[in-house]
Amino acid sequence: GQLVDISMLDCQLAVLENAFLRYHLTGEVPQPMGTRHSWAVPFQAFPTADGHIVIALAWGVPNQWALLCSELGLVELIDDPRFAESQARSANHAALEPLLNEAFRTRATADWIAHLEPFGIPCGPLNNIAEAAAQPQVAAREMLTPVEHHTLGRIPLVNTPVKLSRTPGGIRGSSPDMGQHSRGVLSELLGMSAEEIASLVEQDVLWDERPAVDLG
Repeated sequence: GQLVDISMLDCQLAVLENAFLRYHLTGEVPQPMGTRHSWAVPFQAFPTADGHIVIALAWGVPNQWALLCSELGLVELIDDPRFAESQARSANHAALEPLLNEAFRTRATADWIAHLEPFGIPCGPLNNIAEAAAQPQVAAREMLTPVEHHTLGRIPLVNTPVKLSRTPGGIRGSSPDMGQHSRGVLSELLGMSAEEIASLVEQDVLWDERPAVDLG
């Protein structure tokens, strides 16, 4: 075996994709861009009649831009020099985005997905928490695990995203409340008697339940 070392900072840097490389090559500090991609266009969320859809036009079948424009009823944009190539679309994003927003608002999200997926155009719904929880893939991956909490009852907790074939892990219960396991740990692991533990509780050395005072 070996030590697995990971930090939250490392994870944050990793999900920034190629931001550091672009900064090194251009010297430009990236600015907030909403949901859009820095150079692939259109690659962002668009409003629909009942929510939002995410379009990721970057890789996949040839002529994706032409196919998308045809489905959107914007065939005049296919050969428009401002939008014909991805680099041009990125440079003219401010002019393109309102046109796409208006077109996408004419149909519901599911309707758009049904029309675009057969053409190999990467797309998907922008889910809220309730919609994400109801996704069949979430259930298939066992990412929401129901556990019993001693005060809240049965609650769903997000499971680990790492699936190990030989040593699977996951959530087995809710987090303990303050002092919930104090007596068990001292008696089972240290062999302390009930009287010894009670004495520690009386002296406020040990808590076996959440104290009434606010500890911040």
